[in-house]
Amino acid sequence: MTRKTPGSGLNRRLSATVAIAVALAMAAVAFLALPGVTYLNQPRTDYGQHLIRHMRFTYSELTGLDVLLRSLDNRKSDAAAMEQVAQMADHLYIRMQVLSGLKTGPISQPDSTLSQHARELMEQLDDLVADGAPINGQALSRLQILSSTLLRQTGDYTRKIEEQIDALVTQQKRQAGNALKQVVISIIVLVFCVSITSALLVYNRSIVRQLKASNGRDNLTGLLNRRGLDERLRRNMVPASVAPQAVLVFDLDRFKVINDQFGHDAGDAMLRAAGQSLSRMFGRNGYVARWGGDEFVCVVEAADADDLQHQLEELISEPPSVRVKGQDMPVRFSCGICMMPTDARTLEEAMSRADAALLEVKRTGRGRHAFYSEAMTERHKVQDRIRSHLGAAIRDGELFLEFQPQFDIARRKMVSAEALLRWQCSRTGRLVPPSEFIPIAEESDLIWAIDTLVLDQACQTASHWLRGPNRLERIAVNLSPHSFQRLDLIHRVASALKVWSIPADCLEVEITEGVLLSDSPQVLANLDALADLGVRIALDDFGTGYSNIAYLARLKPDLLKIDRSFLREADDLRKTRIVEGISQLADTLGAETLIEGVETEADLLFSRNAGCQYAQGFHLARPMSADALTAFLQGTPAEGRPMPAAVR
Repeated sequence: MTRKTPGSGLNRRLSATVAIAVALAMAAVAFLALPGVTYLNQPRTDYGQHLIRHMRFTYSELTGLDVLLRSLDNRKSDAAAMEQVAQMADHLYIRMQVLSGLKTGPISQPDSTLSQHARELMEQLDDLVADGAPINGQALSRLQILSSTLLRQTGDYTRKIEEQIDALVTQQKRQAGNALKQVVISIIVLVFCVSITSALLVYNRSIVRQLKASNGRDNLTGLLNRRGLDERLRRNMVPASVAPQAVLVFDLDRFKVINDQFGHDAGDAMLRAAGQSLSRMFGRNGYVARWGGDEFVCVVEAADADDLQHQLEELISEPPSVRVKGQDMPVRFSCGICMMPTDARTLEEAMSRADAALLEVKRTGRGRHAFYSEAMTERHKVQDRIRSHLGAAIRDGELFLEFQPQFDIARRKMVSAEALLRWQCSRTGRLVPPSEFIPIAEESDLIWAIDTLVLDQACQTASHWLRGPNRLERIAVNLSPHSFQRLDLIHRVASALKVWSIPADCLEVEITEGVLLSDSPQVLANLDALADLGVRIALDDFGTGYSNIAYLARLKPDLLKIDRSFLREADDLRKTRIVEGISQLADTLGAETLIEGVETEADLLFSRNAGCQYAQGFHLARPMSADALTAFLQGTPAEGRPMPAAVR
């Protein structure tokens, strides 16, 4: 006897009900909507709107001609006036030609009074222009009378046509309104039927999911789910002391972006392809499960870590792909691994440490794998301490700014300074690098508090440097990409400029290329608003990301900051071509260039020869406190701080 699956009878009944509901909904919609849709789909009728547009243009030009002709009473010997008449005659001739080409209208009817007057006016205008200055008074008087008559006739004709069009359009709107009512009613009926259908489908799917989950299987991929994996491991797992094992935690790179951009069907296809690929590679020697979302877990026998690493390198270097909207989309993985019993003795501990390794991969760049090490635990402890102390550090004033001068290479003088954030932790005494605490701040709302602190302190301090004989031309600040998502960013920037009396073009906001990759309307709106305010935009670490040239052309940055890594390029020819190429791109965009990481005189000479306008680096000046930079400025001649050896 064949065993029936629980709920199979209910599934069949629900399917029949859904089919009937869909059929009824479609029939009702077709019956109610067909007349209205048919009417609304009819091509729009031109009741004379095209003619009216040309008649209005004609009336406007006739008005100008009439005014000009009347002004000639006092300018009969003026050659310039004759030139104006000739130009007006040319314009009017072109307009009459357009009107004569229409199927309907006064000019297309040769016998109409308006058409005759128009031809007569054009002939007399030609005679008047041909006679030249001085103007014949009688001819001018006839032209003035004829122009006024034609202007009045054109206005009367235009008003008559407008009244006819208004009546026809009103009738059309009334008919369209009735048709639209029919469509709206049909849509309401459709929504009602679809709502019932959707409710039944959701209920049906929830029952199916419950049945599959009770069997320990993921509904989408067919792999084990979390419950199924737990049960299998409890029943069958060999102790790690007997057979070494590895716990691998995977997630899919950029899954959320692809899911949001291409839809849930594309996301589901990626998850299925990922599950099939992992099952083929690891299913023979262990268990593969979908843990939830885009996360997968594999528990496999792993006597040899080198073999496991080889498998992972093959998986990551040759990822599976899915076809999404006509293009092949690679399914790329990031993976964290914990070896048992080397790095963990229990499955729970191994899962936690594999997760830690996966987080390390995400922190340093995706599309890789990493084996757990004790150093990861130590780094996570440090991050936890930073996370717990950062809020208090902001409140207690432990964050402060240093400033690194920036120099104009051609003028050999300091022109600006970049505000650099520092944190002197009072609990540990350690100077915490921004690379450690900024990513943590960006995980919370603390990044906005930090950005506003940087903006206010930089503007307050720079307000003194932007005045006087040795003044700086601008101050540069870095803002997080997260702050560009905020509605109040522009208000905050404008407020800081106003409070400290700083001209907008003296503030330079540095953004990373990651800001440009965002399709957020709010980010783009904030960038446009900063530009409208007059604030300079600098693109930091240019060349290390994936800037879209179209975005660059739209943004029109004022400055491209060339990343220091290009100066460290060993191949001189490659280095020269890259930096010169960026300089040429900046010229095309109407931007300037600043090269970072100038640490030797050779770097400075290369930067000048490659076409860079500005330079920044330890060879020129190290970051310094506000007081030190003030003294630095005060000890310079009025033409600005030069770039001698003393600056280095």
